[in-house]
Amino acid sequence: MESQKVLFFSIIPIPLFLIFFEEFFFFKENINFFKDKIQSKEVSIEESVSQQIEKETKEEVIAKIEGIIPKIENVLIEVQKFVEKIEEEKRIQKIKEKSESLKGVYITSYIANSKSAYAKKLRNDIFKFIEEGKINSVVIDVKEAQGPMLPTQLKDLISEFHQKNAWVIARIVIFRDDSLLKSHPEFYLKSKAGSFWQDNQKCFWLDPASLGVQDYIIDFSKEVIDFGFDELQFDYIRFPSDGDLKDIVYPFYDGSKEKEEIIGEFASRLQRELKDYKKEIILSVDLFGYLATQFESLEIGQRLKDCKDLDYISFMLYPSHFYGGFRDFPYRSENIEKVVSNHPYEVVFESIQTASDFLESLGGTAKIRPWLQAFDLKVDTERGIFYDAEKITAQIKAAKDANSAGYLLWSPTNTYDFLRE
Repeated sequence: MESQKVLFFSIIPIPLFLIFFEEFFFFKENINFFKDKIQSKEVSIEESVSQQIEKETKEEVIAKIEGIIPKIENVLIEVQKFVEKIEEEKRIQKIKEKSESLKGVYITSYIANSKSAYAKKLRNDIFKFIEEGKINSVVIDVKEAQGPMLPTQLKDLISEFHQKNAWVIARIVIFRDDSLLKSHPEFYLKSKAGSFWQDNQKCFWLDPASLGVQDYIIDFSKEVIDFGFDELQFDYIRFPSDGDLKDIVYPFYDGSKEKEEIIGEFASRLQRELKDYKKEIILSVDLFGYLATQFESLEIGQRLKDCKDLDYISFMLYPSHFYGGFRDFPYRSENIEKVVSNHPYEVVFESIQTASDFLESLGGTAKIRPWLQAFDLKVDTERGIFYDAEKITAQIKAAKDANSAGYLLWSPTNTYDFLRE
């Protein structure tokens, strides 16, 4: 019984409880008045009631009733809010649970939107993999280095995936973007000679410290949410990592704050404003694989701790991209069996375990859902290393053994032939 009382008072909203409390003592006071009169036998029950009523005019009774009505209305409003909050929490919890066990593949904007026979074939392959239960989610490019890519017909594709109960993620490249060169040239990094600065891939970069740039990213992200995506995944949320970095002239970043402060503050703002816009939207971030074990890369402004409260972190754990090697596995060796590309399980398992321990020490709530390698690199194939079904399966096993929240497969060609086996 005591536990039931505790439960009751723990779920009743405070304003509702206070009104009940006030009305309880109002009636208790009147009940005691009648009780005392009756026990003293001064008057009968009927006389007691009559005497009490006679003390009040008709207008006073009406006024009292009118005074109670707003209280009742307020109670109903609070009850409605309480019910809506419970329903919202249940809905968000259900969405989070669905996002925790993903088996996803990457799709470029071209393959997602093109009407070509080749694109249709690859889309049909992915639909078939979903129907067969081999995957249950897709990651679609909606903003790359060329800028936003949100054609209207994409809504139809999202709807098709949802009809098959698939989870649909929008991949958004943040600061590497050439779409505003003409409209907002002031947003871009420049070279010392005055031209637009470019990285090794000849891509242009927006200044992460610009509030105008950040507004642009947030506004576009809200547009993506309205398209019907279940999750937004942010990539290139950092400063440049390659190219002639010493030649960069920043229009807004002045060094008064460290790069990691700029990125950390923007990540917090992004999460806060997008969750306010739609509470149930899931947010994730892509990070270099080495950050899983090194925890920060200050030269590009990234720290793992700044992502600890996002919904998911997707480290790009491609063994072939660990150019500095991993643990005891070098990138190059005369003994081909020792090179890091030949140890997919170890790279994925140890990276997730190390990052998970670090996040736990920070009290972070973010879960790890890694990107896994489903492609070949020339440097590997020339030495007889291929990322076939065996190596891809080894990565998947490692992710599961390390208790990751699912995994995503990256193939730049969007071909996942191993899933046919």
